[in-house]
Amino acid sequence: MIFKNVINMTVLFFIMPIWIGNLWGDSQKDTNVLVKLCQLWSAGFVTILAVAQIILVPLVALQKSLTMAVILWKVILGILSVFIFLRLIIQKNKIVSFQNEKKSICNVEKNKWIVIYGLLVGVMIFIQVYVPVKYEHGDDDDSRFIAEEVSAVVHDTMYIDDPITASEMYWDLGEVKKDLTSPWAMYVAMCSKISGIAPAVLSHTYLPFYLILMCYAVYFLIGYELMKKNIEKTLVFLIIISVLNIWGYTSTHTLASMLLLRIWQGKAICASFILPFLFYVMCKIMYQNYEKKWLIFLYVISIGASLLSGVGIITVPVMILLYAVVDYIYHRKIKKSILVLGSMLPSILYLSYYLVR
Repeated sequence: MIFKNVINMTVLFFIMPIWIGNLWGDSQKDTNVLVKLCQLWSAGFVTILAVAQIILVPLVALQKSLTMAVILWKVILGILSVFIFLRLIIQKNKIVSFQNEKKSICNVEKNKWIVIYGLLVGVMIFIQVYVPVKYEHGDDDDSRFIAEEVSAVVHDTMYIDDPITASEMYWDLGEVKKDLTSPWAMYVAMCSKISGIAPAVLSHTYLPFYLILMCYAVYFLIGYELMKKNIEKTLVFLIIISVLNIWGYTSTHTLASMLLLRIWQGKAICASFILPFLFYVMCKIMYQNYEKKWLIFLYVISIGASLLSGVGIITVPVMILLYAVVDYIYHRKIKKSILVLGSMLPSILYLSYYLVR
């Protein structure tokens, strides 16, 4: 059973995101294969979250079943998968270039410090992944999320039963109203229904393993970008990040707490994964000759972040606004700045719906 669960979760949180990520992966020929893998994994997961958000918000509002949401989610992801497959067949040069890039990861100048730093990074990340998987941590918010997920899976509904009293819920009751525009618990319920893993087991045992690794994939991308593609310096960067996270539990609201103690919660994923990845994408489009698809991807991030929490709905557009100002000051391109500001619209729409509902 454990082996089957690992296979299901690997497909849902590793293989499928990497495949969907082919919509956005870096097409530059000099891209390191490890960098491309991290890009595909991260961008694919954000895309999957955005698809779920587009599906779940109207279905939750219409009080439709969880089964219907799962079916629509599968259909859309299936269509995207076929589109990616056909595009890769037509553009064979991309497949060839990806195969050629497998050699580039070995072309790093042989340096004993790269090996030492790499082993140290591996050990420190393993510790951070092992502890949450082996030892459970929970809080009051966690119990509410798990109750909502269990209710959805068992009753095939979405946010119909109150997680405390089991009575019918109404959309003007505080936290419940927020769940309408950020239905992360229903995303977990969909994954639970597809994989056959109980929501509590999925959240506390399996999600930390994949999500923490995914967060470090983003941290690797950021380090690689900031350190001007120097692997040795990037590994040192990851060591510093690991140290800050392992010894960073000074309160329940630090990034270390979000990453290592409650990564299965939507707001924790937003803080530990979405916002750092948004920063990485901003770094990519800051260049003079940036790839246009990363600018389009800002819109996808805005939608995907909204699924996770109200934190995503509010924080992402604030970051985008600040970046648009910085980008205009640096490049003086009003058209680009307007397009960047346009990526705030999904978050603004979901926020408006929350306030009006």
